Amino acid sequence: MYRLKIYSLSKEKRKKLKEEFYQTDIGKDLKLRLTRLLIIGILGILFSIYLFISNTSIFDIITGVILIIASLVFIIASFRLRITKLNDYLVKNKKKK
Repeated sequence: MYRLKIYSLSKEKRKKLKEEFYQTDIGKDLKLRLTRLLIIGILGILFSIYLFISNTSIFDIITGVILIIASLVFIIASFRLRITKLNDYLVKNKKKK
């Protein structure tokens, strides 16, 4: 696995990079999509907690566990895609400068 260059930046430079990236058309679209994925993941976790609390049948518990796993995958994928796209933007802009 390759090392991401974004991790070598300071907090200020990371913040500046995010602002630059989210000003582009691709960045605006990606931010909207990744925010949607994050919201879907959070709603899935909340609904699965409701299924655990109601605890009416074994089917609800199994559905809750599957839903928590899927929701965690959504949330983790959202953060990983965000970091990967920011790193790609950083690498491409370094070559242009």
